[in-house]
Amino acid sequence: MKISVQLSTVKRASFYADRVGARYSGGRAFGKRVGGYRNYFIVCVCAACYGPIAHAESQWLPEELQVHGFLTQGFFHSSDNNVYGQSDDGISPGLTELGVNLNYQPLDKIRFAAQGLYRRAGDVDPGSVRLDYGLIDFALLDYDSGKVGIRGGRIKIPFGLYNETRDVAFTHPTIMLPQGIYFDRSRSLLLSADGGSLYAEQRTGIGDFTFKFNVGMPSNDLSEIKTVVLANPGARGVFETNPAIATQLNYEVNGGEYVFAVSYMDLEFNFFPAEGENLGQSRTHIQPLMFSAQYNGEKVTLTGEYLYRWNKFGNFAPAGKFVTESWYVEGSYRFLPQLQATVRYDNLSIDKDDSHGDGAVALGFPRHVAFAQDWVFGLRWDITPSWMLRGDYTIVHGTAWLPQADNPVVGRDVQDWDLYGLQLSFKF
Repeated sequence: MKISVQLSTVKRASFYADRVGARYSGGRAFGKRVGGYRNYFIVCVCAACYGPIAHAESQWLPEELQVHGFLTQGFFHSSDNNVYGQSDDGISPGLTELGVNLNYQPLDKIRFAAQGLYRRAGDVDPGSVRLDYGLIDFALLDYDSGKVGIRGGRIKIPFGLYNETRDVAFTHPTIMLPQGIYFDRSRSLLLSADGGSLYAEQRTGIGDFTFKFNVGMPSNDLSEIKTVVLANPGARGVFETNPAIATQLNYEVNGGEYVFAVSYMDLEFNFFPAEGENLGQSRTHIQPLMFSAQYNGEKVTLTGEYLYRWNKFGNFAPAGKFVTESWYVEGSYRFLPQLQATVRYDNLSIDKDDSHGDGAVALGFPRHVAFAQDWVFGLRWDITPSWMLRGDYTIVHGTAWLPQADNPVVGRDVQDWDLYGLQLSFKF
């Protein structure tokens, strides 16, 4: 099944159609470090130059081979705390994303797909090039009302409405996804895994069902997670992941007018201290369960997701285990086909039984590291089918999702703060 076919099936909302088109399903990493404030200029120049080239390429590429991509540059300012670089009382061009993907289908039952991604995200990711996903898709059964198949390689993890396409700006309504669920600081653990996937699609008279079951090895690039879990950026030990399970059941009615999904993951990683380090070996076990629902109308889109996550942090949590709870509700309205406004409320409690942060205080941390409540107001303008400009204003109470790489001194974080974002995106 080709991406162009997928894109044509959903026309109710532009970002929903983009999400379906971008979802292949795939993966992650070889590194080259690139940095500097000049990158946003490079992104804009590349976008301006690539349009005519892409049109010319379409004339000679075989029908079985499709090439698509995206470029995004974000700018951020915050009243306090840092997001995507030094945004506190300044402007940080700290978020740059550039991706190119290939989709090749030589036979009806066999498809190859891959995407390379360059991403720079403040001090969390100073700049690297990665294999985002790379896979072979083999259709075991392909019939009029459905399909059953397997995928192997580096495969995107199906989780919620946005995880598989989170780097494609056109697929979601605001610059930043709800951080209580789609943490940027732990994204490396949730993006993709090297392994296999069984999937099934079934179209019925009452709606369309999609099921995915993935088994694979997530990335070992857990530097930000190590900082959060150990609360010690100088720790020399390493985290190593174990094989993980991810599964999702998705149900859509009327071509995506109504979307419902249940997602579950089972993740485990171990900490091995460096020689002479005063830290013990420990195992961390995370099991997130998420329920998602979305309505896509002609002018209105309503979205909500609820996350319930069991955590066992071994030697690194005083009680050994706790439950994280997060949810958000979001509404978008299209004044014009090219102009959309969005309002969202997010709520995150690191420990649902300690939503006020008493445990954090007992450990010597500020109370506000245990929770976050955000109001997000966004405006999106689709200048052309290929260009998008949007701005967000976020009012934040708490710092539970704040990246520690950008804010290394926890005691200096401010509980109540504002965040402003501007983003320019291009796709081809």
